[in-house]
Amino acid sequence: MSDVAQANVVPSDMKQTMTVMKYDILKHLRSKRLLGMLAIEAVLLILISALVIGEAAQPFTSTMGGYASLASTLVIVAATLFAGDAIVSEFQGRTGYLLFPNPVKRSSIFLGKFLSAVLAMVLVVVIYFGVAIGISAAVSSDLEHLELAFASLGLALLYSVAAVGLGMLVSSFMKGSTGSLILTFFLLFLILPSVDGVFSLVDYPPTPSLTFAAGAIAAVLSVPYPPETDVMVIPLEGLGEFVTYIHTPPVMTAVVVMIAWALVTAVLAYFLFRRREMSA
Repeated sequence: MSDVAQANVVPSDMKQTMTVMKYDILKHLRSKRLLGMLAIEAVLLILISALVIGEAAQPFTSTMGGYASLASTLVIVAATLFAGDAIVSEFQGRTGYLLFPNPVKRSSIFLGKFLSAVLAMVLVVVIYFGVAIGISAAVSSDLEHLELAFASLGLALLYSVAAVGLGMLVSSFMKGSTGSLILTFFLLFLILPSVDGVFSLVDYPPTPSLTFAAGAIAAVLSVPYPPETDVMVIPLEGLGEFVTYIHTPPVMTAVVVMIAWALVTAVLAYFLFRRREMSA
């Protein structure tokens, strides 16, 4: 095949996806988002480690639980930075005028952006848990149930993918990057958890909620695993008793819910992205 003919060959869908992913990761590096996220992660690890190291030696699951309890917050911040404006930025900044006319399928563009966000999330989460497991193993009084830390890591990674899907969905219909970033953050950090909190007044859990499912990241380190619903009765002087319910997602339920969120949000985000025009 001649050089001219080779130059006219359109790259395969996979090559297009890898190219988009590569340049999207470079964009995260140029914008300092990845470095900024790693800096936030370092500060968080230092603060938690200072508290852990200053205390008397605790069982591994207790020490590691301190790190795991904040893992979901770390995922929320990372998902906001890496996925919250992944799509809308192409329309707001008009960079889509350079990208869309090229012989690159929108499916490749979307998948490349999705994978770049997921890879950035995986890097952040794996580093966090790697350091946390190492410190917990070094300062704990025993290493019993060490394997639960890796179960927590797996759940955190799954939550990361689902959070990226939600961020991509928000980004696919918002008109500005700032609004998209803010909505993604508040959905995961405030709105969905607030809805979850309402269920503390009833005896059945908010099973379909993504943020409720994320509770398994820390709960899996509890031995024995908490019941799905527990009752707490608080006596109020002169007012009787106040009954509140503590819900914990079963691990398998959490896995199914997070997978469902990842699939549904990604499919909806892609559908909206395909239909969106630069004039939007």
